[in-house]
Order: sequence, then C-alpha cells, then structure tokens
Amino acid sequence: MLKMKSKYFFSAVSLCLFSIFLILFFVNPVLGNITEPANPPGIESPFKDPKMTLIGLLNLILRDIVLPIGAVIAVLALIFTGFLFVTAQGNEDKLKTAKKSLTWTVVGIAVLLGALVISEGIKNTICLISDIPGLECPKK
Repeated sequence: MLKMKSKYFFSAVSLCLFSIFLILFFVNPVLGNITEPANPPGIESPFKDPKMTLIGLLNLILRDIVLPIGAVIAVLALIFTGFLFVTAQGNEDKLKTAKKSLTWTVVGIAVLLGALVISEGIKNTICLISDIPGLECPKK
C-alpha cells in the first residue's frame, strides 16, 4: 500500500514540476519584457504560416487530434462499462469492478473535456498580462 501511495505521490510531484516549468517557460518572457532582435540569429522557424506559433500548434493538436481520438475512446469505454454491468448478473465482485470502471471512465471524460478549458484559461490569463502576437488575444 505504501509503495502505491509513493508512486502516486511521485506522479503528482512530477506533474506539478512540469506545470511550473511550462508556466515559467511561457510567462517569463512576458513578465521580463524581453524584446526580440529584428533579425534573430539561429535556425529558421519550422512554421511555414507566419501566424502559426507554438501555442497555435499545441491548440491545433489538442482540438484536431487529441479531442476526436479521446472522444472515440471515451465512447468505447462507456460501451465496455455497460457490457461489464450487463455481464455482472448480480455478482458483487463484478459489480464492484463495473462501478470502478464507470467512475474512471467519467473521470477520463472530465479530464478530456477539461484539457480544452484549462488551455483556454491559461491563454486568457497570459492575455491579461500582456498581448503576445501569436496568442490571438482578444482586442481590448
């Protein structure tokens, strides 16, 4: 039991540290008022569209790839959970497994839908701090 708790604790700490890294990576240039040179040295941008930025690419991946695939998986998980309830036939152990499956399926669907809400919330928070050209902030 202790080993499983430490596993979840390590996962939670890793997720928090990764989130802090992302926040510092994206917010630091905003808060530091760093100006970019006219001709920045280095590698040419891989984005062919001048309006496409890293944040735009991440939103594109989230909306066009992750959400549709996740929706299909969520529907299949709900069908499988229903199958577990039907095949339980009153057996308490199988019903317990089916209820656990339903709970985690609903949690997964909430995380899937919450991902878009969280990304929009982060974008709007950054837009409140400063107007970043590639972020498509609403005009004030």
